[in-house]
This record gives sequence, C-alpha cells and structure tokens, in this order.
Amino acid sequence: MAADPRWQALYAACRPALYRSASLLVGEAEAEEVVQDAFERAMRERDFFEKVRDPLAWLRTVSTRVALGRLRRRARFDRALALIGREDHQVDLTRSDLEAALARLPPKQRAAIVLRYYQDAPYAEIASALEVDVESVGPLLTRARAALRESMK
Repeated sequence: MAADPRWQALYAACRPALYRSASLLVGEAEAEEVVQDAFERAMRERDFFEKVRDPLAWLRTVSTRVALGRLRRRARFDRALALIGREDHQVDLTRSDLEAALARLPPKQRAAIVLRYYQDAPYAEIASALEVDVESVGPLLTRARAALRESMK
C-alpha cells in the first residue's frame, strides 16, 4: 500500500465486504485479485480521498465492474471452447491452450475468430476489417472453427 496511512485504514475497513462480494461473483480463487484491482485503481485516482465522498461505494462499484469483466472473459473462453466442439470440457483446456491454437491459425482466420467470438463483432464489421465481402465471413468462420478444432486435437 501507499505511504498514506488512509489507504491501510480504508483497506482494512473495506476489504472484507469487497472480498465477500467478489467471491460470490467470481469465486474465491479470483476474489482477492478483484479487490486488489479495485484498490489499485483507487490509488491511481488523483486526490481520491478529497474527491470521493463514499470510498466504499466507489470501491464496490469498481470491484463489481472488475468482476463482471472477468466473468465476460470467462464466458468468451467458454464460447470459444463450444465453437471448437469442446463444450463437454472432457479435456482440461486452459486459456493458454486456446491462445496457442489460435496462434497456429492463418492470420485471417485468427482475426475472424477473435473479432466474432471475443469481440462480438457483426459480420459487416468483420468483413470491413478483413477487407472481404460480407458473404465471405460465414465460410471464413466455418473454416476457422474447423481449423481451430483440428489444432486442439
């Protein structure tokens, strides 16, 4: 923590409530990271103690947003597993396994997968980014999913 003793007092006062909420949202394994992220963001705020009227409410809002972001990333990972036919999770895949498999795809296929399944981009946006016709996006994604599935075997 910073040299300012107010940070230690704030952490001691707020951490239990923030941790409980975060653990209910993302699980105990990630809850402490969520709390730490919220405090790091608070500490980057210039004149935090002077500007923020209710530090607990501010931290609660930030920690909730951090936790929801983690849940969104987790959901994207689950969608990526589903798109390659591993929704049963019989094989223990990690994020790094998926990233390694994505890295083995040709660049255009990799970009199509990332844009569609990680960023929820519509076909028109994918087509524009990849400089292809909109009608080509569906087949490109089909080939990319098949290649990704093969790469994950």
